[in-house]
Amino acid sequence: MDNGIISIYWSLETKQSNKKYIPIEVGLTEGLIGKRVLLIKKGEQPLYNGVKNLQDFKKLNLVAGMGKAWFDVNIWEKNNLKYKESSGNWKSIFKMIPYGRDYNYISRGLNEVTNDAKKYPELQIENKLIFIYDRDFCFYLSKKGINAGAKYQKIIDRAIKHAQKSGLIHRLVNKYWSNTLTTLNYEKRIKIHLKMPK
Repeated sequence: MDNGIISIYWSLETKQSNKKYIPIEVGLTEGLIGKRVLLIKKGEQPLYNGVKNLQDFKKLNLVAGMGKAWFDVNIWEKNNLKYKESSGNWKSIFKMIPYGRDYNYISRGLNEVTNDAKKYPELQIENKLIFIYDRDFCFYLSKKGINAGAKYQKIIDRAIKHAQKSGLIHRLVNKYWSNTLTTLNYEKRIKIHLKMPK
């Protein structure tokens, strides 16, 4: 992307990427990545059962595992939630949660958490809460280079906006993730809205 070898890439929207590349400013998954479900140590669900709001959750004094410089770090910081960044490979967090020394949980997007739970049977999906913030994936185009995506900006922008307006994005989200939303009982979860950093 930096050298224009790749024309287009989809990624989590960030201020840094918005400066480096050309953003197509339409969310691609209706914010699934910003709807966060917790993966916790198996057997620890009772800890979370009394939580009704953000203040209740803070009182638990639990520590989130985060990858280095994840976008979530800023969110957790803004909302005065405890976290610890992994100094190595962030996937080691999954293996360390059962020991409970460094991390109590890891938050994952609705589109990620069920696959992660299958890979780590010593963890379980927390079944009552969902933490929500305003973030989604979008397309980015490279600015310069042999395959610079900049020249496609108008047509891609028009196509993605049409996909949103016509309901195509909504239909695709339902097609690929409606089972996940049902399995995770999304509608009945307690929704905790998190403040966004400026």
